[in-house]
Amino acid sequence: PYGEGVTYWALSEMVKAQAGILETDTEEQAQQKLQEVVAELMENAPDADWVVAHLRPLIGLAGESLPGTDRQAESFAAWRRFFEALAEQNPLVLVFEDLHWADDNLLDFIDHLVDWATGVPLLVVCTARPELLARRAGWGGGKPNAATISLSPLSAEETTRLVHALLERAVLSANIQTTLIERAGGNPLYAEEFARMVELGNGDETEIRLPESVQGIIAARLDAVPLEEKLLLQDAAVVGKVFWLGAVERIGQLDRTEAEHVLHRLERKEFVRRERRSSVGDESQYLFRHLLVRDVAYSQIPRAARAEKHRVAA
Repeated sequence: PYGEGVTYWALSEMVKAQAGILETDTEEQAQQKLQEVVAELMENAPDADWVVAHLRPLIGLAGESLPGTDRQAESFAAWRRFFEALAEQNPLVLVFEDLHWADDNLLDFIDHLVDWATGVPLLVVCTARPELLARRAGWGGGKPNAATISLSPLSAEETTRLVHALLERAVLSANIQTTLIERAGGNPLYAEEFARMVELGNGDETEIRLPESVQGIIAARLDAVPLEEKLLLQDAAVVGKVFWLGAVERIGQLDRTEAEHVLHRLERKEFVRRERRSSVGDESQYLFRHLLVRDVAYSQIPRAARAEKHRVAA
């Protein structure tokens, strides 16, 4: 989720990632990295300083304020110039996920970027639930270089094929298959979580009682893992969808090596994933493979313990 008050969070993450700016960097370090990446992309360009000035607020530095209605056009043009410069060096793909949660101003910029960027190899990929079309009925339409693909729920046959592929077997018991198709409702995440439950149960799907919702099947998976793994997932859930090794080490009062081994086991069970790059210096960064896994793990923390975990995390 983009969250309230973080209208341009997605753009901020993209700029920081390109410039190598870390959450632990000082303002001076962040400014230097931003200037260096723009200078490299826009060598001797007369508008390089103008682009830097408009990128500063995206990375949390003082300067040009984030655009309101009156300054939006100029800021959008500067940001577009930055992404065009990136695409001039190498083909560029920008991915915006879950846009049904995005602020209208971010949607306006994506519309602007797709409409105005020309002459460079730039692909913008957006994913959203149908709710976005209730706010923007013409989203993705009416532009010569845009296309919309609607994905319907999986059919019964497709759900079965997906589970068979994940389990690497051709046959499920008839009762399990019927219940699975009925409760999955075409949702591939439910089918994936079912397959992972079977793997945790040593491959015997006949012993599994299928919950009625995706959250239920994730909760069942969490209940099947050893206690130390479940507790670490709960500690990570307090931090958020993205978390760091040092954070869960401190919250759970674990030895760092022990925490790393537990996270490795959770990664193999496909609860979390280790990121190749971290936004915090000298830290290993992880994220939950799906936001619902984080939400379910958090909901299982006893209420009495939540406040203390948040305090330690802070």
